[in-house]
Parts: sequence; structure tokens; C-alpha cells
Amino acid sequence: MKIVIIGNAGSGKSTFAKKLSQKLCLPLYHLDKYFWKPGWQEPNYSEFELIHNDLCDQLKWIIEGMNTRILEYRIKRADIIIFLDFSRYLCLFRVLKRAILGFGNIRDSSAPGCPERIPDLKFLKFIWHFDAKQRARIKDLLEKYNYKSILIVKNKSDLAAILNTF
Repeated sequence: MKIVIIGNAGSGKSTFAKKLSQKLCLPLYHLDKYFWKPGWQEPNYSEFELIHNDLCDQLKWIIEGMNTRILEYRIKRADIIIFLDFSRYLCLFRVLKRAILGFGNIRDSSAPGCPERIPDLKFLKFIWHFDAKQRARIKDLLEKYNYKSILIVKNKSDLAAILNTF
């Protein structure tokens, strides 16, 4: 089984993916672990794309993360796509809460050498404009691959219900 989990920053992708991975005993890949270099430096994109594609070509997995540039490759190979479509207000709140409570710590889903930090304006703008910019691309891809199992999650109770169905 191959499951893609996508959504805005702060939507709960990593947390949900971890729970689902434990329940289904599937390998879990957090894209942030493979994308970022120590100190939050961006990698050579073609190197990241090769790593991403190698992960997607494995026999079974859960891959969580965004990166719409290479999302279609992932969706093509997935059996199930889960889109955490939460409000930007909730996502902003969660990102700020995570930054404050976890400041200086490295999360399980983060790359080595990338401690939690106060988000910069660029990242906050990304979250705020996600609906206008990223969401349209996601919706187009979900429409294109509508023959796959697609779950769009709008709230926390739906998320819990999905976890219980597996």
C-alpha cells in the first residue's frame, strides 16, 4: 500500500502520518527530512528529486509533505491520497504554537541540523496564501487522478474517523 499525505504547513501531516504508519506498519517518509540541509539550507533540487523518486518507487510507504513541483510523481504511484484541507487560520496557529513550544528542538519529521525556529515572513506568507496558490494545483491533480482513493479531510473528527477505518 502507498499513501500520500498532503496539506498546508501546520495541518497535521506529520502527526497523522506517524499514527497511520504505526497502525498499518508501513514505512514512513517525511519529505522535510530529505529536502532540508542543516541550518535550513535548501538542497540542490535535482538531488532531492532523485531521492524523492527513489522513495516513491519503493513497494510500500506513507509519504507526507508537500512540494507541488513533484507531487504528481508521488500521486501517480499512490494508492490512497489524503489531503488535509484545514483552514489557514488553524494552520498558522499550529505552526506558531509548534515554534514557540518546540523552539530549538529538532522534530522527528525534520532534517538533522534543522531545529524548530520562529517562522520567517516568507513561510508565514506561504501558509496564508496556500489556498490561493497550492490548493488549486492539488485540486487539479486530485481531479486528474480521481480514479484513485482520495480522502479530503476538513476537520479533526474526520481525521480520527479515517484513522479508525484503517
